[in-house]
Amino acid sequence: MKNIPAIILIMLSSVFFIFCSGLSAAERDGEDMPGFEDIKALSLDECVRYSIYNSFEVKLARLDLLIAETDKMYAESVFDAFLFGSATYAEDKRQPISIFGGDDKQENFYSAGITKELLTGTELTAEWSDTRDWVNTPFVTRNPSHSAELTLEARQPVGKNFFGYIDRTNLSVTKLAIKNADLEMKDRIEDYIAKTEKAYWKLVFVKRTVDLRKNIADQARKLCETNKKNYNIGLIEKGPYYAAEANVIIRETDLGIAENNFRRAEENLKLIMNMPDPYRILPTDSFHREDIEYNLVECLNEAFEKRRDYKIRKRDVKIKNLTLKMRDNAKWPEIDLVATMAMNGVEGTFKKAFGKTTVADNTYYYAGVEVTIPVENREARSEYKKAAYEKEKAILAMKETERTIITEVGNSFRDLMTYNTSVSNMSEAVRLQSEKLEEEVKRFKYGRSWTKVLIDYQQDLLNAEMKEAIEFLARENACVELEKDMNVLFDKYEETL
Repeated sequence: MKNIPAIILIMLSSVFFIFCSGLSAAERDGEDMPGFEDIKALSLDECVRYSIYNSFEVKLARLDLLIAETDKMYAESVFDAFLFGSATYAEDKRQPISIFGGDDKQENFYSAGITKELLTGTELTAEWSDTRDWVNTPFVTRNPSHSAELTLEARQPVGKNFFGYIDRTNLSVTKLAIKNADLEMKDRIEDYIAKTEKAYWKLVFVKRTVDLRKNIADQARKLCETNKKNYNIGLIEKGPYYAAEANVIIRETDLGIAENNFRRAEENLKLIMNMPDPYRILPTDSFHREDIEYNLVECLNEAFEKRRDYKIRKRDVKIKNLTLKMRDNAKWPEIDLVATMAMNGVEGTFKKAFGKTTVADNTYYYAGVEVTIPVENREARSEYKKAAYEKEKAILAMKETERTIITEVGNSFRDLMTYNTSVSNMSEAVRLQSEKLEEEVKRFKYGRSWTKVLIDYQQDLLNAEMKEAIEFLARENACVELEKDMNVLFDKYEETL
């Protein structure tokens, strides 16, 4: 009968321990992390949008696209109009051969014109010129005299660069290359989105480990307090008491390491987001046990429809085909149809001479065919062979990309399905370990279990929960990889750009 109060005290202590140990990690999620006074609670969507808006990598990708777009203007410059002109003065006081020629001559020449190439390859030129002559001799009709002339010329290639084929095709190739540059920019941004999402889920994982470590550390402290009371009244030996104290030290050490890992994961995410140092991040999203459902056939269809590297490869084939045609045309001889018309006026004053250049009285016409045939033409033949090989290479690269898509999407899909199963299995293991611990706590309550057994069972539950968290993280990463392989990540945030 003397032991009845002591037994009652042990039972009350055990009940107190059971109540405290029953707090789950989920119930502690709302608690502040140590040292988190000013926290920015952010969802995955918010972190990704912040990263897209603020990261250096995204800004660099956009600048690279803007740089590539300048090639279009450069390719169009072949069709630019050019103004040209000249002004010269010549004075000649050399001794003439004839006595009718003066020994003092002056000549002023002025010209101005415009030239432009049309999309048809036609080169148009309009030039106006005036020559003023003066000589110190009476044996001339007009002194000084002005000879003004208006010249119109058209040159149409019908061989090499047939009706502007090379120039227009080169512009088309440039436009296609710019479209590829746009896809490459989106690919770089999507890679950055995937990087941000993985860093975010890493932070969610480490936060969960902190919660689990904190929960088991609290349980260890409550067990230690219970054993201390029992030891003080002589109900247990030193061994269980020391074991409980050592368990507290181990749990608190593990908690400190987990909190440091959280800070490291947080800083890594802030680096990706380019977020200022004063801010702290607390993720609001969490892992869920429901399966992430995808269909392999649908994934493959969507990947072939949206994969930007596949679009780039197909467009590369088109570019190389156009380039090959340009190189084939470059082997042709140069055959130009040329037509010129000129009207002039010769008078003593500039005004009268210029007026006659618009009257079709003094006209000049010229039409002809100019041909240049390369004898060996090694440069053009070399460029043609090179273009043919590059086209063949582009076709092989496209086929390789097709195989790559099938392999990458298939592997990512199988990874995701495997981790779905792993998460389900580990969740069941956590449930069983939790029930096992509850049963052992009941035994401990009635004095039918030992401190070491309880500590071991707590560790078993922690191991299962940690393994479950690892599988959660692996599944989220696999989901990110699958969506990246299908090129659907960018579409979710495209309106942010």
